Amino acid sequence: MRILAFLLALPLCAQQLPPFEGQNLLDKKVRLPDGHAAVLLIGFTHASQNQTKPWSVKIASQLPTWNISVLEDVPRLVRGMVSHSIKSSVPENLRERFLLVYHGEKELKQAAAFSTPDDAYVLVLDKLGSIQWKFHGPVTDAAFERLKAQMAATP
Repeated sequence: MRILAFLLALPLCAQQLPPFEGQNLLDKKVRLPDGHAAVLLIGFTHASQNQTKPWSVKIASQLPTWNISVLEDVPRLVRGMVSHSIKSSVPENLRERFLLVYHGEKELKQAAAFSTPDDAYVLVLDKLGSIQWKFHGPVTDAAFERLKAQMAATP
């Protein structure tokens, strides 16, 4: 009976993603979580694009995904150049769901269980903004299958 009570309580204990705001590559402000289940694909460094891009290519057409570049540590003087460079590298059909985030890096790192700067961080959120699954590192077939299974099970 205790085990059943523990298992039923697990969703109530799920970590909440702290609300944050970003600007998509169409220059619109977006606030997440937004009330929809989604995959967040987060890069914290320029070098993380070596992992976030392959993840994005693999999942973009199959799962509702937000690509997020966290730029809080980028000096204000060069943010415009960095933003332009990112925008020019992202296909037009993905720009609406690609966010540039300039605040809240510490909280996002905590939510993602940040440990390796140049990794891709993948989070699955339910519609309430609870983190249902976390992964960091390069895309693999096994990780992708786990991601798909988790999204199928996430309300």
